[in-house]
Amino acid sequence: MSALDVDIQFRCGAFRLAAQFTAPADGITVLFGPSGSGKSSLLSAIAGLIPSAGTIHLGSRVLDGGNRHVPPHQRGLGMVFQDARLFPHLTVRGNIAYAWERAPTGKRPAIEDVARFFDMTSALDRRIGNLSGGEKSRVALARAVAAAPDFLLLDEPFAALDGQRRRTFIDVLLRMRRDFRLPMLAVTHDIDDAAALASNLVVLKSGKVVAKGAFQQASCDPAFAALLDARDSGAAVPSLLLHSSRESERRHLWLRADHVVLAAERPTAVSTRNVLEGKIGSIQRESEGACMVALETSVGPILARVTAEAVAELRLTVGCQAWALVKAHAL
Repeated sequence: MSALDVDIQFRCGAFRLAAQFTAPADGITVLFGPSGSGKSSLLSAIAGLIPSAGTIHLGSRVLDGGNRHVPPHQRGLGMVFQDARLFPHLTVRGNIAYAWERAPTGKRPAIEDVARFFDMTSALDRRIGNLSGGEKSRVALARAVAAAPDFLLLDEPFAALDGQRRRTFIDVLLRMRRDFRLPMLAVTHDIDDAAALASNLVVLKSGKVVAKGAFQQASCDPAFAALLDARDSGAAVPSLLLHSSRESERRHLWLRADHVVLAAERPTAVSTRNVLEGKIGSIQRESEGACMVALETSVGPILARVTAEAVAELRLTVGCQAWALVKAHAL
């Protein structure tokens, strides 16, 4: 496995993008930002689909730099788009085989093994037009894996999915990374998706990287918090450290401030599954009158949005002890 090192710039009309970051070889890097920030354009530049200035390295290999520009099909990068982009005239087997035949001989996995992993064995001979949206997404992933890439680029491939299908798709990506040892760079603007997938985070705003690093640390950066809707304000907590209503391999759970209740004394005889003791690190008054309380706990920092009246009645002050209560279904 090889890390992906990016240091590029390009201009498209009035829009200018400049990005410098490293996507490690041993996890999933999430490229996060609002619509129009340049996420998809950056992914296309890395894939070699649009020209850019600067350097791109995959391990020791130079993909772009100086006078060298490796064509997209020779970069060793897989790409999965939002709309799957499958060949409609081919069967599921045909779509997977198209990539498999172009993969390096010594690296390509068996088509049957790939189909089995994605639970598509019974659908191998079906036409693409007869598949559901979730099945098409799985075929797109299967085709990407069959190409045996060194790094996988994903441009919001689950954007068209919702509910259980979206959660299932995310869990498939996590198992892909583990079972195929395949590093990924995934684009999303959804904080829950980012928390579930990311070991590493790159935050893009108006064509510039404004925060980057390990997810739990980078998601605490004020530049990242400023991009979130007020309803999404919160903090990342390692999923294994909380009681959750769903079992999964997700890396983190995004704990929204509106889902946290504070107590000034240790609560007893409550149904809440997560009761976390901590020390108040800060209390900030928000524009609409609520207060954002930051609590340092054993699972990391947690944010709670409470009323100013509650802060006064509970006598919450910086440095004092408090307990955060989180229902499992909120996760």
